[in-house]
This record gives sequence, C-alpha cells and structure tokens, in this order.
Amino acid sequence: MKYRRAEEADLPRLFDVFRAALNAYLVPAGQKGIPEGDDQTPAYRHFLRHDGQRLWAAEAVVEELAGGGGGSLGVTGRQIVAWGSGLLRDDWWFLSGLFVLPEAQGLGIGGRLFELAATGAPPGAVRATVTDSLQPISNTLYARRGLLPREVLVEIGGEPRPGLRPPRLGRLEAEPLTTASIPELREIDAAASGVDRSVDHEYYLTVSGRRGWLLRRGGRPAAYVMLCKDGWIGPVACVREPDMYTVTAYAIAELAAIGAGKVRSGVTGRCEGAQRALWEAGLVFESTPGLLLSSRPFGRLDRYLAASYGMF
Repeated sequence: MKYRRAEEADLPRLFDVFRAALNAYLVPAGQKGIPEGDDQTPAYRHFLRHDGQRLWAAEAVVEELAGGGGGSLGVTGRQIVAWGSGLLRDDWWFLSGLFVLPEAQGLGIGGRLFELAATGAPPGAVRATVTDSLQPISNTLYARRGLLPREVLVEIGGEPRPGLRPPRLGRLEAEPLTTASIPELREIDAAASGVDRSVDHEYYLTVSGRRGWLLRRGGRPAAYVMLCKDGWIGPVACVREPDMYTVTAYAIAELAAIGAGKVRSGVTGRCEGAQRALWEAGLVFESTPGLLLSSRPFGRLDRYLAASYGMF
C-alpha cells in the first residue's frame, strides 16, 4: 500500500471511490445510491486548495486485494483504492471524508488515512466528523480515536405545502449576501458553530452556486442563510437561538417562491427552531440519521444548520 497526497488529476478517481464505497452499503440497505452525475469535483478542488496537506490517497494493485480486487470499479493495476480528507480551521479539525473500496477494507487503511488527514492539526484541536448511523465499523474506528457521538443529525425534506407564506421578520432586516459580507459572518459563526469559516463561505458564494442573505437587527449581524440550487438549506447560523425558526422559515419560503420543488436540510437534534419550521412546512424524514462525532463538544448547535455533511 502506498500513501501519497492527492493531486488535481486524481479528483475524478476520488469521486469514483467515494461513490463505490457508499453505494456498497447504501443500496443493500434500501437507501438511495449516489448517482454517476453527482459531481463532487468543485468541493474536492476546494479541499485541495485550502487543505491539500490533509487530502491523502492510498494506492494498491487492485488484483492483490481481498476478493480478487477491482470488482467495485472494474479496473486493474495500481489504482487509488481509498482516500481521506481533513479541514483545519484554527483549532477545529473536521474529517470531511474517508472512503475505502469494499475489497480494500479490513487492511488498516482507514486508520492510517484518518491520521494523515489530521496532518498539521494542533494536539488540542477539536476533532469532529459526520457519519452515517448505518456504519458501525466506521463509527467504531472513530470512537476508538476519541470521536464520540454528540448529536443526531436528521435529514428533513420534501416539497413545501401549497400556499406557504414567508414569516414576519420583525426587527430582522434581510439583504443579499455577497463576498463583501464575509467579514461580518465571523461574528455570527463565533456565536453559533464557534468556527471561523471565512474561506468556506467564499467557496459557497462563488463556486458552489449558493445564494443567501445576511440578516441584521439594529444594524448588527444577527444571522445568515445560504441556499443551494438543489434545494438544500445551509449553512444557516444565528447569534440568538430563537431566530432559527424565523430564519429557516424564511429560507423555505424563498425556495418555494422560486419553484425549487424539493427542499431539504440536515438538522441536529437540539436545533428545535429549524426543525419546527421544516415540520410546519410539511416536510418529512428523508433518510437514516447521521451522527456528529467529536473529541469534545463545540459551538452552539441549537442555532446552526450544516452546509453539508462533508463540510459541516
């Protein structure tokens, strides 16, 4: 087995491994598989640009792996069979992905990639990741390395009920979110997730195609919300927990107004305001719960919706 830092030319292969690794357990469990056209390259390129020293690939001769090798992708020769990626934001490290082909599992590759993905993380940094509750082997690997279950993450989605009206904002005033607003988002992030995500906000607003709003109260930043073209709501963050209901309801109404169709978001168990807005809009549970694992609690997750399970 050879471990090396991933490069730009590897990005399509990383998606193939990601898709094969997830579909190997999602489809047999009756869950929706990852489609071929689900392009993750922009996100991978973001990882490479800002956290390239933490994006690692494992190579092997696939014919030498258990089960004859290559079965999940139909390839032969020396190939990437696994990869892991970590994001480091000050003293917060997040394992954004760790994927191993089925025929390469059980060889200790996951544990090695976990450590490589933490390259440069301070010893006292918070370590965190999001996993699928269907994955007991992965969750055990992380728990043995100090990442314990802290929050349940539920995906809630569907088409909002007809006639949905936008909420009253009260003293909140919304304005379009641009990259010029990013410095003001730090104050909101400090009160919510506790992590400065400025470089990620730039990606969300310039590469991922999200649009969003900065909400002020008395001229001060109070909340922000970003929406994906596919109807995903997130990230969302509020300085005050009671605003989560209003801000989430505002996001749902905006998507409904443009005819986005399906709306969905990933919500922690304690984020009651966002859950209430999603339930009242007529949405439903979409999949098996995820788990937020971490080495210790962080942030105030009753006032935060994740950008994605891969970037939180």
